[in-house]
Amino acid sequence: MASVMAVVDVEIRILKSNPVQWSITAHGVVGSGGWSNLRLEPRYYISFPEDGIQDLDFVGDAPSGIAIQPILPVIGSALWPDPPHYVKGVRVHSATNSVEKSIEEGLELRL
Repeated sequence: MASVMAVVDVEIRILKSNPVQWSITAHGVVGSGGWSNLRLEPRYYISFPEDGIQDLDFVGDAPSGIAIQPILPVIGSALWPDPPHYVKGVRVHSATNSVEKSIEEGLELRL
């Protein structure tokens, strides 16, 4: 497992389900071909951050052996069933940066 090179954008969508689910999608780039199993992995806390933002790591399985070397776009996603009411958004981390998105921004995107 390795972090992707950079996060470009993050989307949050609230799915119509019971209980409520968030669909979180991150767009990023990697420095070679052959990446697989791209995903968002949550960070776990002893006590949840006061800012209400859940941190996620954008990771995947890097290629082993020879791979092409261009910068390539990638997408990773996660479903978060029944997120706690105090969560205000997510922050997705990569090897070089992070992108934060509040749930309000996610709702604005759907209008």
